[in-house]
Amino acid sequence: MSKTVMKMKDYSNYHNINTGDKVDHDGLLLLNKSLDGHSSYEVVINYEKPAKILMSQKWDADGEAMKVIGHIVDIERGNLIEYNNEYWLVVTKPEDNRIYRKAEVRLCSTTFPVKLEDKEVLTGYDKLGRPVYEVEEGEIVHKPCVVKMNDASTAIADANEPVNLLANQVMVIIPYTEAPSIELNEQFDLYNETYRIIRIDPSSSINKVGILRITGEREGRNKSSEEDYE
Repeated sequence: MSKTVMKMKDYSNYHNINTGDKVDHDGLLLLNKSLDGHSSYEVVINYEKPAKILMSQKWDADGEAMKVIGHIVDIERGNLIEYNNEYWLVVTKPEDNRIYRKAEVRLCSTTFPVKLEDKEVLTGYDKLGRPVYEVEEGEIVHKPCVVKMNDASTAIADANEPVNLLANQVMVIIPYTEAPSIELNEQFDLYNETYRIIRIDPSSSINKVGILRITGEREGRNKSSEEDYE
């Protein structure tokens, strides 16, 4: 009568295993299982990349901030996360443990108009064979943005330094963007009002990746009026 022999796992060569790689492998396995679970959300990153993330319950008073967890490549400050026909902007520098990232996102309530550079388009050649160009007006793209306005002291998302906004000012947070229309004294329209850019803060971006804070002052208002200081 044959006997079944249970083979014990041999740990004699365990010291040859790269424990760092094993931790990364096991951690990634757990992350993927979580992202395949019921509590994950299917989203689109930066308009084009499908992804799965974990979104925690809303924790701020106005319900417009959440925590997200996902793969390192999906969570970057300045990323736009589209979920359920809404856009959420990653506003904090992600916490990174080499397996996953987590960060704070805030709900984008409207869009900010950005006019791109004009382009010279070759239309033909003159009688001497010289190229003839026409200027093609740069298109206007509307970037989802986080808006703060009419707050006596609006806190920067990832710092405790207050930014004082008067009653005629607005602060817009967008993914880092360079464009001719994002310059001091340029105008933009928001909520049926026209604003003039008075401050551009790129300090929360590194190598052109991150977010840009733009402060605008409403046009046609007397800055010294009592209403501005209510």
